[in-house]
Amino acid sequence: MEPSAGGGAPADFSLQEIGIEVSLRARGFEARNALAWLSGRRLELLLIVGLGLLVLCSGISKPPLVDWDEATYAEVVHEAIANHRYLDFTWNGQPYLKKPPLLFWSMVGSFKVFGESELAARLPSVATGLATLVLIYLIGAGAAGRLAGAVAAIIPLQFYFFVARGGRDCATDGPLLCFITLAMYGLMRAPERRRFSALAGAASGLAILSKGLAGTIPLIIAPLAIVVVPGFEAIGVGGIAVIFGCAAAVAAPWYLYEAVYNPLFWTSFIGHETLARVVSHLEDETHSGWYTLHVFAKEVRFLWPLILPAGAMAAVAARRGGIRPILTGLGGATKLWILWLVVAFGAACAVQTKLPWYVLPALVPSALLAGTVVARALEYRGAMRGGVAAAAILAIAVIVAGAPQRARMISRAYENQRLRSTPSYAIGLKARRAAALLSGGALYYAGVELPTLVYYSGMRCKFVLNPDELTPVTDVGGDAPPSMGPKDLVLVDPQREAIVIGNFVQEWAESGPGRSR
Repeated sequence: MEPSAGGGAPADFSLQEIGIEVSLRARGFEARNALAWLSGRRLELLLIVGLGLLVLCSGISKPPLVDWDEATYAEVVHEAIANHRYLDFTWNGQPYLKKPPLLFWSMVGSFKVFGESELAARLPSVATGLATLVLIYLIGAGAAGRLAGAVAAIIPLQFYFFVARGGRDCATDGPLLCFITLAMYGLMRAPERRRFSALAGAASGLAILSKGLAGTIPLIIAPLAIVVVPGFEAIGVGGIAVIFGCAAAVAAPWYLYEAVYNPLFWTSFIGHETLARVVSHLEDETHSGWYTLHVFAKEVRFLWPLILPAGAMAAVAARRGGIRPILTGLGGATKLWILWLVVAFGAACAVQTKLPWYVLPALVPSALLAGTVVARALEYRGAMRGGVAAAAILAIAVIVAGAPQRARMISRAYENQRLRSTPSYAIGLKARRAAALLSGGALYYAGVELPTLVYYSGMRCKFVLNPDELTPVTDVGGDAPPSMGPKDLVLVDPQREAIVIGNFVQEWAESGPGRSR
């Protein structure tokens, strides 16, 4: 190939080379800009991560892993590692398919890196909780400024269910919330950068792998956004196709595998854990249709002082042009957050199994909206500037003054949850010690399943439940359980001698929430 005149690049591909060079330089410029942007906000990020670690890491190495979720998931992962099976899970030796695998896979990695412990079990949830706080900051700062992002990211640390279920507990809710928030971050950036549609879709797929149907919330919001939120129509049908396609590419392989090879997929995962939760009450105590609203209001009520600056700004705007300009003047990001709140809260209300932490996906947009109100009030420069600022400062002072009391309330509720599982933890350890002394045996419990007992005993346990839970279980020979009183834990040694390890009711009185102090 002959060189071009002047000794430059060969003429037949010089334009292609120039195009590649420009593209690489543009990407390098974007990367440098992103790093510079993050570096300029390192103080806020350090504050957010520091506070997040302080709150979410409190007590994460403390036993026990609780009934039901923590101990169940830890036992599933323990058996997966022992059996070297990471697609077909078991619990207590029986096939288990009640949750998608993403949390289990992350716990497998944590157990293998850090060793099996309470800390390692909870570490993936803490990591996703911290990531959620950082994402909230990035969303808020990108749309409403650094102050809005910082305030919005700190607010969730006062939500009980975010602290407990969304960050501190070993639960599927932490990854779910993280990847929903990541998907919404991608959706917000998609109108200006089409490649963020792929990020929104991939994150939605990971959310679906975290908690099934609940992970589809971004997929509901995305098509609605291009219709009802100004500016988001730029995503277009092509962008929506990319979002759904990437979500399917991430989530579909596991679902297809289970649908083909695991009979429990249709009966347990689809039938009981998905459809039954949507259409029927599965919890022990059924709740009214207003229960979700009650839980949500209880979580966000500490933010009520923000009515003061919001009302002051609304009053000024109404005097200048009425209510309609207030509504039409909302930015596209604010409208997207309102849509996010409506869809997430509506989904929690629609599910008939009214578990209180189902409101978690609605708490993130609530924090973003609250952070934006604070920032706009403090940065307000219009008429009655002093009054609006004073209302904002008063609201912040009231919220900050109440924060210690709310932190103590969260701590007490969290500790009470631990105490409720301490009795099954205690008798589980007794069973482990007895089995070690007797060289094994078979474990029986006369009552409902106690995952914490299974995990800490280190043994498979047969749970035997009489219809009235009061009459003793009697031995009928063979492989049947030995004679047991209600709530007794019995170890049958290799010589078939039955040894009573303990009684749950008695242990509850000694170490449970009602123990004498």
